[in-house]
Amino acid sequence: MKFGIGQSKDRDTVKAGEIATNQALSSLKEKPDFIILFASIFFDVEKLVSSVFTTSKKTPMIGCTTSGEILNDITFGSVIVVAVKCEEDEEIKPVFIEDIHNEPRKLAGELADLEKRDGFFMFFADGLFSHGSVLVRGINDYLSPKIKLIGSLAGDDLKRERTYQFYQGRVLTNGLSGAFFITKSKVKVGLRHGFYPISHPMRVTVSRENTIYEIDNHRASKVYLEFLGLSELDTAFGNVVDVKEVRHSPIGIPQITGDYKIREFIDIRDDGSIILDSFVPEGNIIRILGCSSQSLISSSNELVLDILSEIKPKIAFLFPSYSRMLILSDSAKDEIYEIKSIFGDNVSIVGFYGYGEIGSLRTRRSDFHNKSIGILAIE
Repeated sequence: MKFGIGQSKDRDTVKAGEIATNQALSSLKEKPDFIILFASIFFDVEKLVSSVFTTSKKTPMIGCTTSGEILNDITFGSVIVVAVKCEEDEEIKPVFIEDIHNEPRKLAGELADLEKRDGFFMFFADGLFSHGSVLVRGINDYLSPKIKLIGSLAGDDLKRERTYQFYQGRVLTNGLSGAFFITKSKVKVGLRHGFYPISHPMRVTVSRENTIYEIDNHRASKVYLEFLGLSELDTAFGNVVDVKEVRHSPIGIPQITGDYKIREFIDIRDDGSIILDSFVPEGNIIRILGCSSQSLISSSNELVLDILSEIKPKIAFLFPSYSRMLILSDSAKDEIYEIKSIFGDNVSIVGFYGYGEIGSLRTRRSDFHNKSIGILAIE
C-alpha cells in the first residue's frame, strides 16, 4: 500500500478540508482508493466531511473526531487526511454500524462474510460507548485469528459530550466506522501502557457489567480510595477523573502474560460503586496500578523497538489514550518525539488521542484497553 498525508489548521472548515485533502492527494501522486480522516470537533463536522469527500471526488472514507491529532507531533484543532492507494491484489472493504449502543454485536455479523485472508481491521467507534470489551470480543468471535484488530474510540477534545464517526461522506454518532484491509504488506500491531501494580491482589466480590459494587466484600469506593489515602469526600464534588490520584492509579486486571489490562474510571457513585469504562466480571482478581512519566514513555519506546525488530515500516498509525496525555502533561510531546525518533525520518507517524484503545497486549488477539497506546505499523 502507498500513503499520502495532508494536514490543515485553517480556521475555515471547508478550506481546512480542501487543504488537507489536496496535500494528501499531492503527496500520494496518484488517485487514492481510500481516505482516512481524523479531525478536531472545533470544526463543523458535517461541512468538513462534505468538503473532504467532495475534494477527493467521493473516494471511500472512514474516520472520526479526536481529542488531539498526531502527525509527527501533537496538534489540536487540526484536520488530518490520509490517502491510501492499493497495490495489485490488495483491497479495502469499508464497514459501518449506525448504533453500537443498542446492537454492539451487529458489526460482527457484518464481518462474518469477509474473506479469510491475511489483513487487518481498523475501526473507530463512539467514544462514549462503555462496553468496548464486548464489542471487540464480538468482532473476534467472527474473525480469523490471522486478522489483526487496531483502532480507537473517537474523542471530542476532552468534553465527553458527543463524538462523531465518518463513513462514505456521512457523519455518524453512536456508531462505528471501519475498514478491512487485505494487504500483502507486512503489518505489525501492538499495544503497551507502562503501568505497574502498587497494591496487593484483591477480588471483585460484587459487580454488574462495568460497575463494581464490592471489593473483598467491602464497599468498592472505600477500599480503593483508602488505599490511595483519600476519602469519599475527596471525590464527592466534580469529575472523579480530574482527581490526580485517581487518574494516575487505575484498576488493572492481571493477564496470563504478566501484563495488566487497564480499566478507566468513569465515576464513583454515592452508593460506593465504581463505574469503569468497560466490564470487570464478578470474581475477577484486580490490583491498583501506578505509573511515572518514565514508565509510560519507556513502554511506548519498547513497543516501537519490538515493531522494528520484525518489519521496516513506511507508516505508523498511533492511537494513544487521552488519559495518557493528561498524565504526561508537558511530557506528552516527549513521548511522540521519542517514538518518531526511534522510527526514524523515513517513517510517517499519524493518529489521534481517543477514549479507548483496541490492540494486542503481547497476546495473539486484540482486546479493548484504557490508558494505553496502540500502534499499527505497515511496511
